[in-house]
Amino acid sequence: MTEDIIAQLQTIAQQVENNPRAARKAMRRLAPQLPQTADVKTALGITYLELGQPRDAMRAFKQAIELDPTQPAARYQLGLLQSDQGLLPQAEANLRVAVESEPDNPDYLSALGFTYYRAGKNDLAIETLEKALAAGADNENAFTALGYLYYEAGDLTKSREAFSRLLTLEPERADVYNNLGYLDILSGDLESAVEALTTCLEKDDSYLRARYNLALAVWLQGDQARAVTMYQEARRHDVGDAELQQHLADLDEVANHYEEEKGLAALKNKLAVALKTGRLR
Repeated sequence: MTEDIIAQLQTIAQQVENNPRAARKAMRRLAPQLPQTADVKTALGITYLELGQPRDAMRAFKQAIELDPTQPAARYQLGLLQSDQGLLPQAEANLRVAVESEPDNPDYLSALGFTYYRAGKNDLAIETLEKALAAGADNENAFTALGYLYYEAGDLTKSREAFSRLLTLEPERADVYNNLGYLDILSGDLESAVEALTTCLEKDDSYLRARYNLALAVWLQGDQARAVTMYQEARRHDVGDAELQQHLADLDEVANHYEEEKGLAALKNKLAVALKTGRLR
């Protein structure tokens, strides 16, 4: 009987895309008849998620856990919701139980690792996300988090590897091309930086940070006149020079990666003057 009930809930979930009104009507009719088991409550919560009712879903997952505290699927689903809502300690607790039940589950590991990342627990996040990848995770959040975590740890090679793998899942992500371009600037591969940043702008012409990073790469290549023109064009789209201020702060990090000065002090001075006077020459 339980399998039949779960199958009915799955049918309702599948109906949402084509006929959400009928799906909600079927749910209202079925919900009062459901048996009080952890598996059914978990399936109910997942169906509520498909219906766009996260509060009802959360309540169903909590009921499932009350019926069976070791239920890993309910712990996982509840942990995901709590993590997205910023309830990180609660999310961690539930996701750890899920991982303890199924230590090699890539989805459970990815969710726990990403929650550690959100909580600023970088070492635990890297360790857990690497386990997720070893278990076969194919999750954009895992690669995104690892890209930033390795960057913050100063491991540019592993950061670039994570972002590159993310592109296999999300090839149209302009922000990832910008990240790769910036990493290439830091590592001194300016040709690859220009290529990645140009691709970013082809996918999203309004991506201001990529415009500034591309101008920086061109400056570092030695074409300062062209770089200034590119900076001027970027500033025309930069309300209040907000993005330029962030870019100016990034130049200190860039300078730390170059033994030769590369004219970065002169560039920083030009940009600082532009912030004060509104003119970039």
